[in-house]
Amino acid sequence: MLVMNKIWLVAKETYRREVKTWSYLLMILAPFLLVFFSFVIGMVSAGGSDDNYDNYVGVVTSNSVLKQAIKKSEDFDNYSTEAKAKKAYKDEDIDGYVLIEQKNNQLAATYYSDEKMDSDLKSELLTSLNTVQQQLNLSKAKLTTKQTQTLATRAQFKQQVKHVEKKSFDNDPVKQISFWVLLIILYMLVITYTQVTAQDIATEKGTKIMEVIFSSMPGGDYFTGKILGIFGEIITQVLIYVVGFVAVYCAAPYIDGFSDLFRQYKPMIDQAIGNLASWGLVFTIIGLVLFIIFAAFCGALVAKSENANKAVGPLSTLMLIGFLFTVNMQSGGDTIFAKVLSYIPFLSSFVMPARVIMGNATNLEAAISALIALAATVASFIWIRKIYPNLILQTDDVGPWQNFKRSLRG
Repeated sequence: MLVMNKIWLVAKETYRREVKTWSYLLMILAPFLLVFFSFVIGMVSAGGSDDNYDNYVGVVTSNSVLKQAIKKSEDFDNYSTEAKAKKAYKDEDIDGYVLIEQKNNQLAATYYSDEKMDSDLKSELLTSLNTVQQQLNLSKAKLTTKQTQTLATRAQFKQQVKHVEKKSFDNDPVKQISFWVLLIILYMLVITYTQVTAQDIATEKGTKIMEVIFSSMPGGDYFTGKILGIFGEIITQVLIYVVGFVAVYCAAPYIDGFSDLFRQYKPMIDQAIGNLASWGLVFTIIGLVLFIIFAAFCGALVAKSENANKAVGPLSTLMLIGFLFTVNMQSGGDTIFAKVLSYIPFLSSFVMPARVIMGNATNLEAAISALIALAATVASFIWIRKIYPNLILQTDDVGPWQNFKRSLRG
């Protein structure tokens, strides 16, 4: 119990020290600010480019059926007299008005405005006019109920599909969205926290406080606390983004100018979320932990904190290989190299979930790859935890390789 308390104390202090910095706060806020300004600019541009959607088109008619249809429309507004419609048009409350007259059972509509009626509005109005005109025609013809039903008979259309070809990755936008979102999230988290971890460890290395700490608790426990604290930072960042996304997801149907677009693409968004929340999430977590463990190891190899970024060079190279190879998979397909790399720890975090999204790997293959990556993560943690105290107390600037060999000798 005492050991666990000390581990959690180290984790808490590591977490608290980092999340209070301005750099962490700016890192959290940056995506929100980007989305906010993009949304504002988009709304302003949309409003400035098309003002026709801000006003209604007035309709003057004595036909009760048409009045009911107009009342249900969001684009048209009823006016009892032409004089009132003219006044509203003069006051710029409407873009124009339509005068609908009925002569000899025929509807005649005339639009008054400085510009032609928008094609979508015209189509909506004509649909209502033709529906009412059809009713007038049937009434004038004095048809029997059976004759009316006969006229209403529609053609039938059936489909017998023997084989449905699955969408390939190239023509499936959901898979492409999932692919890029997963790749960018993993890349940004790995590149950020490997540098943060290495810098944090390198800054503490060789200080007197470390000797005091190691005299009161095992160095391996201190390493465990550091990793937990850093992973807590990642969880905090991801949770904030998740809460922000859920808030936007729930509010989107009620935002004017955005609700229709959201409803149109909601099925696609839901499918993309499903892709990310399955194997993508598993490999992201395992990959992050593995990269962070080795970032701490790299940070402990250098004697000066300013050399921390150089120390994580091999990790950055691995990450870049995984990222670029996965990007190339879009055009290169599921080659033998992709299959092999999807089982190699570090690289599998990029390649395997991409193969699953693209439909090139089964759940069994993904599970095997995940177990290999998990085993490598656990083994690496145990090994680095064991040699960490010897690494962190070395202050001689003899280079990372010499420091590593010394730590193995104990």
